[in-house]
Amino acid sequence: MPTFDLAYGKERVRIDVPPDVFDGVLEGTPPPRIPLRRAFDEAWSAPIGIGDPAEILEPGERVVVVITDHTRPTPTREVFPLLWEKIRGRVAKEDVTLLVATGTHRAPTDEELESMLGELRDEFSVLVHDCDRDTVEIGTTALGTPIALHRALVEADRIVTIGHIGMHYYAGYSGGRKNVLPGVAGRATIEANHARLTDPRSTACVYDGNPINEEMVEAARLVGVDFIVDVVLSSAGEVAKVVVGEPEAAHAVGRAFWDEHFQVPFCEPYDVVVASAGGHPKDIDLYQAYKGQYNAMKAVRDDGILYLIAACPDGIGHPVFADWIERCESPGDVFTVYDEEGFRLGGHKAVYHAQDLRRATIYLRSELDDETVRRFFMEPAVDVADVLREAARRFGGGYRVLVMPHAADTFPVCRGA
Repeated sequence: MPTFDLAYGKERVRIDVPPDVFDGVLEGTPPPRIPLRRAFDEAWSAPIGIGDPAEILEPGERVVVVITDHTRPTPTREVFPLLWEKIRGRVAKEDVTLLVATGTHRAPTDEELESMLGELRDEFSVLVHDCDRDTVEIGTTALGTPIALHRALVEADRIVTIGHIGMHYYAGYSGGRKNVLPGVAGRATIEANHARLTDPRSTACVYDGNPINEEMVEAARLVGVDFIVDVVLSSAGEVAKVVVGEPEAAHAVGRAFWDEHFQVPFCEPYDVVVASAGGHPKDIDLYQAYKGQYNAMKAVRDDGILYLIAACPDGIGHPVFADWIERCESPGDVFTVYDEEGFRLGGHKAVYHAQDLRRATIYLRSELDDETVRRFFMEPAVDVADVLREAARRFGGGYRVLVMPHAADTFPVCRGA
């Protein structure tokens, strides 16, 4: 019997699928393994779109390095020391600030900061962004969104970002300019930008012409990001590639590498998809785990079944997401809330979730209590056998099961039969 050991929070769970219904695994092409130091040194010695990055920095300048927060898998603790080795001859420690890009997320706990930064917390100044405090408006985008960013960023002489590039379901891709908007932007700026997700061009793996992305790019240009250091991670969380350089040029190289390895074709949708959201931190809460759900749903047939494996130790993860769902008696009611209240950050994910529920039944294995799971219009299920019994009842004996071990890092593309 095909057996899979799937990521679930910080642990693993075993899933058995009967061979007569198992129809395959959908996951990206593993990129070549490369030691982080070598990948970094190669990227640093051949920066994209700029000369020697260290030469950009001048002694005495205030340098802000924007880093991703606890909900992102960027290996900042390993990458930043490599960057520091390259620039320490140009700037002093006391002139460098690490700014944690939280967007609208909660602040990381002390334990999470320790995990993210370790001893770097004692060596460098660390600030945690709060989207409701200490932002400065620096201009307006072509689409009319006022851009308010963290004061430390606005007052910096030089700006560097460290992030990771992957799929993002309405910004196109993560990484690069996303460290600025939404990473260190004010709440009103983030909400105005994200309200454009109703535009059909605001979708996964679309960069050019995506209005959400275009405003993010504009914000990064307005504040003057000098260069980026972005990584592409394998499904196992190991660094597969590092790009260093001018924000747009370097990001383009990184996302092309991601597309090559993680956009995966399939012929026709499946009756049942078993999908792990990817483990910690990708399934830290239901809000973050949705990325895995979003991707997996692309491989589920209409009226099919998704079995999502996501620990969600932090619960739901966003108060508006929770509020919109909890006020509704059925998934369809979410659209009524949206029509009455318009876009609200967090509510947008409730809309996405409701759209998925129109198409399929979603079973969830998580640490959430059964009542909460059902309140979000999903069915709690610890054992995949329970899900497969329902599939047999619904579809008969000839149903097909697909397994996605790394759903958050696998972008299914239907090519037709």
